[in-house]
Parts: sequence; structure tokens; C-alpha cells
Amino acid sequence: MVTPPGWREEPIGKHHDRRSFDCGDEAPNQYLQKYARKSHEKGGAKTYLAINQDDNSILGYYCLSPASIAYARVPNLIKRGLARHEVPAFRLGRLAVDLSAQGQGLGGQLLLAAGRRCLYVAAQAGGVALLIDAKNESVAKWYASYGAIPLLDTELSLLLPLKTIQAALAARMST
Repeated sequence: MVTPPGWREEPIGKHHDRRSFDCGDEAPNQYLQKYARKSHEKGGAKTYLAINQDDNSILGYYCLSPASIAYARVPNLIKRGLARHEVPAFRLGRLAVDLSAQGQGLGGQLLLAAGRRCLYVAAQAGGVALLIDAKNESVAKWYASYGAIPLLDTELSLLLPLKTIQAALAARMST
């Protein structure tokens, strides 16, 4: 397997060259170019970038915001032991990888980076999962390969338990 280039994570800012990012899908490209920074600055979805350590280009990004899900929609594996109220979560609004870095594992690394950030916030304010709205079945299967579970009422909305992310991060630390 090819490994992605070295990268560092940064919150989105004016100085980042968003125009050169191309993931092969117009919607995530446009979001990054036109809306991500404003949303980040105004307290909406927060966007974090994977910046290439060699040339400072954007290799990928993800967006997070608080979310809650109706208790009845959540699989038992996740809601077990919780009060019968809205289930606290974090919405993974976007996750995209530039064409130059696709197929090298960066998407999975970004998913873990997003999860690590959510674990930190959850320790302070609560939250049990990442809420993911996959754009199609192929993307849903990709998230499922990391342990995401479909909501009870739709196959394309999934929850990735923070416990699963915590276990994956612990496994990476022990190797």
C-alpha cells in the first residue's frame, strides 16, 4: 500500500490555497472554496485541513459540528445505557481527499483525526458517536469498514461509536 505524504492538521484560514484542491467531486470542492472558512469563523461547522508538509497544499479536509439524533433512530449498540432522550453526537459534515492523495490511506487518517477531536470534546461536554451522512452506498460501505453502523431508518446515515475510534487510536499507539 502506498502511504500518503507527510501532513499536519490545521484549522482552515485565509492563507490556505483552497482553489487548488480537487477531490474529483464538485460539491466538496465548492464547499471548501466558498463556504468552509466562513462557517468555521462564524461558529458553524469547524473545518480542519490536512496540509502537505512539503509544499503546504491541501491534501484533504473534514468538517465537524455538534449534533443529536432521535433516540428511536439509534441502534441499540450505541444507545444502550443512555437516557431516552436525543443521543449526543458530532456530525462529520464533510470528509474529502485531494485526487493526488486518494487511495493512500489519508481518508482513514482524517477520520481518526476527526474522531480524536470528538473524543476530546466528548470528555468535556458529552457525545457518543460521529454522525455521518454518506452520499451513496459505496461511501457508506467505506465508513462501515471503519465500524460505522447505519441508523435504524436509513442505510446512508451512519453512526461511528466514539468507543470504536478510541479503540482504533489505542491500537495505533501500541504498534
